[in-house]
Amino acid sequence: MLKFSLLFSVLALCKSTKSTEEDVNYEEDTPVEEDDEDQGEDDNNDTAEPQILSQGQSIRVQAGSTVILPCQMIHIENYAFTWSKDDKILYFETLSHIKESNRIVLLPNNSLAIYNATVSDSSDDYKCNILRQPESIHLTHRLRVDPERTHQQSATSPPPQHSHKGIIRVIPPSRLINAKQGDTIQFGCETDTQPPLEIKWFFMSKKVNGDDPNVILKDNYITIKKVNSSHSALFQCLAEDGSKTPAMEAINVIVQYIPEIEVKKNKVHTGESIESEMQCIVSAYPEAIIKWYKDGKEITHKKGSVVMHHSTTKGNKTRHILKILHTSKKDFGEYKCRAQNLIGEDTKSIVLTGVPSQAKVVSAEVLDDNNAIILKWHLESYSPIKEYKLQYRRNGEETWNFVEPEVKEGNGNQFIVEHPIKDLQPGSYEAILMARNVFGWSMPSEPHSFTGDYPSEMAQKGNLLQPKQTPADAMVDLLA
Repeated sequence: MLKFSLLFSVLALCKSTKSTEEDVNYEEDTPVEEDDEDQGEDDNNDTAEPQILSQGQSIRVQAGSTVILPCQMIHIENYAFTWSKDDKILYFETLSHIKESNRIVLLPNNSLAIYNATVSDSSDDYKCNILRQPESIHLTHRLRVDPERTHQQSATSPPPQHSHKGIIRVIPPSRLINAKQGDTIQFGCETDTQPPLEIKWFFMSKKVNGDDPNVILKDNYITIKKVNSSHSALFQCLAEDGSKTPAMEAINVIVQYIPEIEVKKNKVHTGESIESEMQCIVSAYPEAIIKWYKDGKEITHKKGSVVMHHSTTKGNKTRHILKILHTSKKDFGEYKCRAQNLIGEDTKSIVLTGVPSQAKVVSAEVLDDNNAIILKWHLESYSPIKEYKLQYRRNGEETWNFVEPEVKEGNGNQFIVEHPIKDLQPGSYEAILMARNVFGWSMPSEPHSFTGDYPSEMAQKGNLLQPKQTPADAMVDLLA
């Protein structure tokens, strides 16, 4: 059993499903729990129970072999996990607690690889643990490593199960390749058997089949041209001998690459006296230093005003968040998120604005007389809407018809705009809407097409509007 002090310290680091932001002092840029607005598919994982899909194995190999202890897990986004041997922690998530981390390696799929196995690696208690309260979920593997045998022993003793020694070997022998983005690398696997066994290659547990034109498989060797972040993973080679447990080896490719920044929203709509939040998601190796800028000046923590924090997301990416606690007009403008490491840097811009969001059409309703239609849009604004501008025209005509839909009180920051367009003639039309509050006009909505000659059975339908590419002249007319 682990000591209670260690167990509780590990469990205390288990990721929670809710943000505890109100209880955290953000004056230091330290990791905090994930609080993702754009959860999408993650919403289902908040309630799904974590599971270990792999099965426990008893493995016997000869010294010098490579051993893979599988641990496929699902729904662990909000939980920490560990690997241990005889109650000694080997890995806490990706953090190594051992000196031989180059030989005993945590793989990208959370399995444990033991290269050049020794007798001292033998144990009946290799555990993969998902740290969940009140009880952890664990999977146990047993490993026996036999010493290398002499020629006499080989003649009288049965071979160990899953022995890879002398059947397959990797080139280079280190099983680890470090490369920089843009490099060309080559590695391979060889066998001593006669006739030679067929070598099959797998990348992230999928067979290498030529989907990536930069990954070239020739004979038993792989050449990767212009390596990038997607190639930073485990490559496995398997000597196909028709058995259930063919000999297998692995090469871990680690690519150092320029930071890559994703921005979920390149325009953030906000208002005065409310909290505004901007996010950028960074992938980088080595780890990148993140800085925020506005008007060319670096932004720093300001107690009670500006806070910055970060958290780890899927795929070892890092979400960096900048919060303006009490937004004022002077805070509006363009912000830059810059990520820099030893390889290079990347920068993305986010605009913080008080104008209404771009309106999106939600429905179209044909009136009973069949020559009129009611268009309905939805938009957000953190300040009261002052006016709307709707323009529409029949396709092929140069002149726009302009109307001002009625401004109705919104539900918080949510506004619905609807307006009837009457006396429609047969043919196709397009319509564009803009909204204005105290800070200015929104972007024009995407033009939407509708027709003026509906049969009566299409009345009350909500799918009569179809998006259309924005014409440049329409944008100019609206902003004039």
